[in-house]
Amino acid sequence: MEVNAVKEKKVRETSQKPSLEIARSQIASRCEDRSPGLDINRLFEMDLDILHKIDEDLTQSEVAGLKFLCTDQIGRKRLETVKDAKDLFVRFSEQDLLKNDLFLPDLLCTIGRFDLLSILDTDKENVKTSLQNRCSGVSEYRKMLYSLSEDVTEENLKNMKFLLSKLPKAKMSSATFLDVLAEMEKMEMLGEDKLDKLEDVLSKCNKELAGEVQKFKNKRQRILSTSQVESLPEQQVESMPVQEQSMSVQDEESLSPLTREPSIDSDTTGPAPANEDDYYPMTQRPLGHCVIINNFNFERTSDLSNRRGTDADRDKLTEVFTRMHFIVKEKRDQKSSDMLEVVKEFSSLDHSRMDAFVCCILSHGQKGTVLGVDGVPVQIREITQQFAQCPTLMGKPKLFFIQACQGNNMQKGVLRPDGPEEDGVESDAEKDNLLDLPIEADFLIGMATVESYKSFRHTTSGSIYIQELCKQLILGCISKEDIHAILTKVNRKVSEKELKKHKQMPEPRYTLLKKLVLPID
Repeated sequence: MEVNAVKEKKVRETSQKPSLEIARSQIASRCEDRSPGLDINRLFEMDLDILHKIDEDLTQSEVAGLKFLCTDQIGRKRLETVKDAKDLFVRFSEQDLLKNDLFLPDLLCTIGRFDLLSILDTDKENVKTSLQNRCSGVSEYRKMLYSLSEDVTEENLKNMKFLLSKLPKAKMSSATFLDVLAEMEKMEMLGEDKLDKLEDVLSKCNKELAGEVQKFKNKRQRILSTSQVESLPEQQVESMPVQEQSMSVQDEESLSPLTREPSIDSDTTGPAPANEDDYYPMTQRPLGHCVIINNFNFERTSDLSNRRGTDADRDKLTEVFTRMHFIVKEKRDQKSSDMLEVVKEFSSLDHSRMDAFVCCILSHGQKGTVLGVDGVPVQIREITQQFAQCPTLMGKPKLFFIQACQGNNMQKGVLRPDGPEEDGVESDAEKDNLLDLPIEADFLIGMATVESYKSFRHTTSGSIYIQELCKQLILGCISKEDIHAILTKVNRKVSEKELKKHKQMPEPRYTLLKKLVLPID
């Protein structure tokens, strides 16, 4: 009985996890089927054991992503027979793609499998550094499209399929975003130099994704323009007008010489204004400090409820302002006295080598105040005045975004069926008082709600105001819109929402003396 049990265990283990020898045999057999007579050891530049380890850990959707990324090198017809990573590695070897030791690492980085890079004795930073000096062979165009697929929601995809009515409906019913892109390419609606249709469709579904397409188009245009100038005879370049020469050889942060429009990922503020003094300069790196006061735990020291969902706001704010080149720092669960110490700390810093300052406060609040986790109010004016007196911030924009109620009143709206998230919606209110909210010069204070009213926060996905603010900041800054236009859109978007059958209206207040256009990567 014991002998039989041991035998059964060995059989079961063998069936659950093939040995490396079996893996070698499987890959070798597939190579022989595809190309009889090939020397397997010569064919693979990488050890088969390494490829097997990678294959074992790749999901079906990740293999589909790899196939899409390699379409140009291998071809759609040859990819049709690829069922798993082993098949794909055979195709790689047939095309000698693995001779480039950056090819597979770049693919794994693109699909977000940084954990598998250790199998190749490298890591994310090494790959990133190597790609600055040489090419991996992976198409930047396809990498951009794959990146879009990572952010497309089911609703986005559904809308895209509806808008792309010319695509075969039979294929669209279960098609993924990558499948839709492949069909667009087949019908010559999409290509590296044919991105207008995709950008147009995405602009109706997700403006942020459309902005990524525009960003790629502008970057590609700059590269093509630079290569065209570099290919000209030296004497022809010298004979060009000085202004045209300088525009033709600018770096990535400059204007495209063909379009004469600002690149989407540059740090310029759009077409040169008639008077540059109309704009705040935003050229320093880092651009400034951004402190996030994130008050969550009120139950320990006060009668107020904990602010569930606030970390979602913190994460989004951190992402956005980091992309804007700010140094972001969180201060969590601050009592009222702690908040004033934070204000004192940051207002006493040397901001002379920076162009702006940002403070985000996520807390409960009253009219004209925000609360520490001890339930004690701090006047917003007391916070802003500290920065008004900071000499190294004189003449520079000081931005405050405050997610907190400003009273207990509820704004009425048109009644509609409650959404699926309504039970998770809370307010950040406490008792009301009669304090006003003054601000000094070069200030912008973005309030989640107008005075005397509540603001709302979802207990998992964050507050209505902060989440919409971050979304519109990304979209607006990519399009080089000034902060006034961006916050106007935030007002509109938030005011359109129904929250427990009530409304919320944000209120920006500012004494900015110039236009403010924030840079973003």
